[in-house]
Amino acid sequence: MPRRLALLHPALPALIFVVLALLIPLGMAGQLLSSDGDLGRHLRVGEYILTHGLLYHDIFSFTKLGQPFVGYEWLSEVIYAGVFRLGGLPAVLVFCALLIALTYAWLTHWLLRRGVDPLLAYLTGIAAAVLGSVHWLARPHLFTLLGVSILMGRLERSEEGASPWGFFPLFAVWANLHGGFLFGLVVIAIYVVGDIAEALVSGERAFWFRRARRDGAALGLASLGPLLNPYGLALPRHVLEWFGMSFVIDHTNEYLSPDFHSMTGKFVLVMLLIIVGGLALSRRRPTCPRLFLILAGIGSALVYQRNIPLLALTALPALALHLDPEWRELTAISRIRETFARESPGRRSGPWSVTVAVVLLLLTVSASPLSRLRLIRAEFDPKVFPVAATAKARAAGLTGRIFNDFIWGGYLMQAWPEQKVFIDGQTDFYGEELTRTHIRIASLSPGWRKLLRRWDVGLVLIPSTSVLAHELARDPTWRIWHCDSTAVLLQRDTTRAASPGNPDSAEDLLSKCGRGE
Repeated sequence: MPRRLALLHPALPALIFVVLALLIPLGMAGQLLSSDGDLGRHLRVGEYILTHGLLYHDIFSFTKLGQPFVGYEWLSEVIYAGVFRLGGLPAVLVFCALLIALTYAWLTHWLLRRGVDPLLAYLTGIAAAVLGSVHWLARPHLFTLLGVSILMGRLERSEEGASPWGFFPLFAVWANLHGGFLFGLVVIAIYVVGDIAEALVSGERAFWFRRARRDGAALGLASLGPLLNPYGLALPRHVLEWFGMSFVIDHTNEYLSPDFHSMTGKFVLVMLLIIVGGLALSRRRPTCPRLFLILAGIGSALVYQRNIPLLALTALPALALHLDPEWRELTAISRIRETFARESPGRRSGPWSVTVAVVLLLLTVSASPLSRLRLIRAEFDPKVFPVAATAKARAAGLTGRIFNDFIWGGYLMQAWPEQKVFIDGQTDFYGEELTRTHIRIASLSPGWRKLLRRWDVGLVLIPSTSVLAHELARDPTWRIWHCDSTAVLLQRDTTRAASPGNPDSAEDLLSKCGRGE
């Protein structure tokens, strides 16, 4: 293709960027914004920091009020809140889409720069995106996905001109965005161990020992980067302490192993089999750094399903780099491969990516005339969150200590800022004891009423179909203040204890609300 015409067509990384940047806002808004309530918490914390400065003590709950608080995601929360100020949830949705699109476009870009066949690089980027989509949420961990993509590109650079100094600023920024920087340090450590092992088993000892020194220096500099944060040593210590909370981890859905009986789990299983099959069919063994990385990625994804996107960003490109020579020998796809190889050179990513990003942002930023078109719609799903109940309670100025559903805690922080929550999704802050307490109350474990009295709870906002809601509806000291198909808000009324109403009628009302009648 003539150079002038080639510039009019997007390069492969730009193609992935454009597709994801458009697809996510138009088709995945529900998943990103309403899969859990953490986005609301991040927006509220970020807004507080923008208005008042950094937060060092809790002000959002009554159960931990005044306790020391480490904002280990403070920078990403500020960014999310700043984007929310510009255009509300639609702007947040678009920003997350651009982060995700950049992650997999960059993965494809550095594979091409490393000399991987264009078709293989493109398919790897697509496969990584599809596999990673199981955990795309509007949360700070999206910055970790981008960080891993950048990190892999740096670790897999050729020996010439490779410098470890870039790892220091990368991890200094990363550590202020999300605690996933620890995973990045583990990845570098795997490369160091792999370099040493390869030096011992291969005939290129000098080369691999030189790589080990380079990657070791990178690990040292990367380890210093996280110390540049407003919380000092408390930030990395807090992130490390999270892995000691076994009870919280065991009761957090995203930290469970994948369910291979679900459709998502079956797709993950297929990808794992492809990785293992690719290694088995290869005539060459992978280098130790890549082999160790693939094994570690598979192991981490089998233990915690939230690590599946990290597996996609590490194991898949490592496998592509290993299989590239044999991939080029496949005659069945030679024509397609040759077409990609012929059309790929000369095409550009920047103009296409920047243009699409600017247009999407203009469609959401409130000050832009294009935002009036309302082409990108985003909201918290009223079938998932207590939208109606919260709005009604806030408008009425309802007060009292509230026991809330765990998932709804973050949403309440943002939608009902005057109310202090019982708990929200940041279980690393609330700790195991309070998490146990919440579970005991919600599951009607022995002593649950005493726990409600201990915390002087006067309001309960929970799903209208929950067992706790039906039990409280039968209690004469509680009355249904609001109920709909999503939520019920109950208010304690001790004056009714002497002359209780009909508990069966209250439960019947709650049952009708749960059925949407």
